Amino acid sequence: MEHASAVTLGGWRERLRDLSVRRETLDDNELVARTLKGDVRSYEELVRRYERLVGRVLYPYARREISVEDLVQETFLRAYDRLETFNPDYRFKTWLLAIANNLGVDTLRRRREIVEFNPETHAGAGRGPEAEALDADRSRSVREAVATLPETYGVPLILRYSEGLSYAEIAEVLDITIPAVKSRLFRARNMMAERLEEVGERG
Repeated sequence: MEHASAVTLGGWRERLRDLSVRRETLDDNELVARTLKGDVRSYEELVRRYERLVGRVLYPYARREISVEDLVQETFLRAYDRLETFNPDYRFKTWLLAIANNLGVDTLRRRREIVEFNPETHAGAGRGPEAEALDADRSRSVREAVATLPETYGVPLILRYSEGLSYAEIAEVLDITIPAVKSRLFRARNMMAERLEEVGERG
């Protein structure tokens, strides 16, 4: 009986220790490890950290019949189901975005139609430190130009310039080579420049 009480007390101490942990201070790999041990709140912290970023990547793939929220939810469900396959030698964020992008590509393939790009994701692109009114006008032109890009070029732009991922990380997310990433970004920048020049000529 005394042994059972000691075990019970030990269990309570472990639970109290678990409750006192501030999950927002843990790194991704620690949260993954805790999730695999059954700590659902650790996974909730991972969702909180990355749901906005996942939504940015998935926006180009969303349409009326399937919302960004649905795609984001499906991404985290897939990631949770495959969490045991995550290799802690790599970044969780990159692994998660690869799942998100694959889901987006699958959705696009099923729909077989051209997907519009989210103009809001580059609201900050092209802004300078001076002249707020001029910046706002330029920003609007950039958003309109980005809106015309297909997802093949839009998603790498988000990952590189909005999220700061390296070429290697983008290659891993999109499952393409680093030279292919550079090629897409080069083409995307040229397309953007052409569209902005057209806007300037019309203005």
